[in-house]
Amino acid sequence: MEPASRAYAWSVWPALLLAPLLALGDLTLVFALVWPECAHQGGLALHLVEVLSLAAALAMTACAGRAWRRLPFAGEAGSHATLSNAPRAASRPHFLALVATLAGAFSSLVIAALWVPLGLLPPCS
Repeated sequence: MEPASRAYAWSVWPALLLAPLLALGDLTLVFALVWPECAHQGGLALHLVEVLSLAAALAMTACAGRAWRRLPFAGEAGSHATLSNAPRAASRPHFLALVATLAGAFSSLVIAALWVPLGLLPPCS
């Protein structure tokens, strides 16, 4: 595997696979921490989990978005191929980077939406 494709893989796959898993893990961890935080009459750990999860998901999304913007599309002027005669393999990295960016953005939105109730309601109510 050449260094350029290795860098591409490390920038796209985390947003595609780890960001949705991070959203699920965030939900699970916050639910698991409600009872201990309620016993201490606090909520700092819940907010800390949300902040770290959102920051990680946004970082993965930014890496995938940067890869998406840098990859040439098969139909662009410099690639000598149009959409009708471009091989399917030539357009896969661009499409995969787009899907990874969208998956990371959706996961970030889910994590932010899970954080809203923590800001509005106390954990012990």
